[in-house]
This record gives sequence, structure tokens and C-alpha cells, in this order.
Amino acid sequence: MPDYRVKISETTDGDLEYHHYLVTAKDEAEARKYAMKFMERFIDDDNDPEIIENGYTFYNKAVVVRLESIKETTKDKFKEFLLKLHTINMR
Repeated sequence: MPDYRVKISETTDGDLEYHHYLVTAKDEAEARKYAMKFMERFIDDDNDPEIIENGYTFYNKAVVVRLESIKETTKDKFKEFLLKLHTINMR
């Protein structure tokens, strides 16, 4: 089965943060289904998130979590992406 890179945005009090995850699924539609299921429980303390287009809101819309993109990838490419994202290059 192919791997997919899932990009999720989290907005809290106007602060935007991105999260990246690797999902293995039979196709993009299944990867989207898994990502939405994951996002439904993104905030453990809120047992009743409100579903919105491509995501959920938590704590009476104080936190918005959205699926930004899904791209087919490989585990090696995903590791390279994360390494680039989290490396400070001082050269």
C-alpha cells in the first residue's frame, strides 16, 4: 500500500501551526478518511468536536484543526522532508 504525507493545520487564538503525519492507505480517499478520524480526537479533552469542512473545531471554536493536504510519498521521502523541516543549517 502507498504512503501519504498528511498536512494538518491547527489554529488557536490566531496562532497557526502545521503538523505532518505519514499515513499508509490503499488510496488517497482512504488516507483522507484516516486523517479525519485522527483529527476528530486531536484534542483529548473535548469529547464533542464540531465537524467543519475538512476538519473539526474544539472548545467552542477556540481551536480549529483542518486537513490542508494529502500527497503520495514514501517513508524515505517523508523522513527527508522532516529532517529538512527540523534542521537548522548555519552555513
